[in-house]
Amino acid sequence: MSDRGDVIDQANDKAMAMLSAAEAELRYQAQHMPTGEPGYCDHCGTYSIRLVGKACAPCRDHYRLP
Repeated sequence: MSDRGDVIDQANDKAMAMLSAAEAELRYQAQHMPTGEPGYCDHCGTYSIRLVGKACAPCRDHYRLP
């Protein structure tokens, strides 16, 4: 095998390892996402099918709520 093939193989291996690590992190974050519940938002009063901490997604984004 030529030197070029070795470098390309190494780059591919590194890229796959980085991709696998990123996928594992996303899976971890998805598993630990708060469940939420339906109801009316305490901030804007709009009904939402998923409230987290009694706030809808737009209000969580706007007020930078967790």
